[in-house]
Amino acid sequence: MAFDVVKKITDTEKEGEEIVKKAQSEASEILKKSKNEAESIIDSAEQKADEYYKNTISKYELEAREASEPIIQASQGLRNKLANVPTELMNSAVNMVIERIVNSHGNS
Repeated sequence: MAFDVVKKITDTEKEGEEIVKKAQSEASEILKKSKNEAESIIDSAEQKADEYYKNTISKYELEAREASEPIIQASQGLRNKLANVPTELMNSAVNMVIERIVNSHGNS
């Protein structure tokens, strides 16, 4: 009878050890899956953030180009007008500026 009790205790201990091992194994698997899932979520978030960043930069670059194009066109038109000013008119304007500078400083 004592032998049966000892055998039952031994069997129960073995069963308990197997349950603990199985629980540890399952916990290890859950931890591994959780880490993989967390890494996947982080990768996905990084990809989405990168895509958002690129889209935002592209959007505002396009807006900036569209806003600056009329200014550039107007500036080029003015530059072309100034580049095509006849030499006589340019010389006359330069002389007028020089005369004003000399008169304002020469009379002091």
